Amino acid sequence: MKEFLIQNGAFIFWAIVAVLALIIEAMTAELVSCWFAPSALVAMILSPFVKTIWIQVVIFLGLSILLLAIGRGLVKKKLDTKKVNLNADSLIGKTGVVQETIDNISETGSVKIAGLVWTARSANGDKIPEGSVVIIREIQGVKLICERRKDI
Repeated sequence: MKEFLIQNGAFIFWAIVAVLALIIEAMTAELVSCWFAPSALVAMILSPFVKTIWIQVVIFLGLSILLLAIGRGLVKKKLDTKKVNLNADSLIGKTGVVQETIDNISETGSVKIAGLVWTARSANGDKIPEGSVVIIREIQGVKLICERRKDI
């Protein structure tokens, strides 16, 4: 056993480094330690041919830095997606047309926006007459909170 470890110590060491890098990456998912695994595998494959440990370490570190610099940027770009509002939140800031006079006191009012009619309330409590153009300021439940557009 001692003989085996002496002859294959570097090979075993690099195999352990590769496995640990993958385990750490699985636990963190930050795309940092995963680049050490292929570098360790290359060092492991080269270890029977390159007997000097410091050359193996230089190969490992050089390849790790190269993979980290190139690979992380590419993968991060593919995985990062900007938030796209696919629900009612996407209506905030958009304009609509009042279909029924908005009156917070009598709790009436509706706005047509993006082809749909929504229940609406005034953001500042003012009555907003039918046909007015409004800007959606927020959404409370299923009600649009609107403000009359002043420039029209």
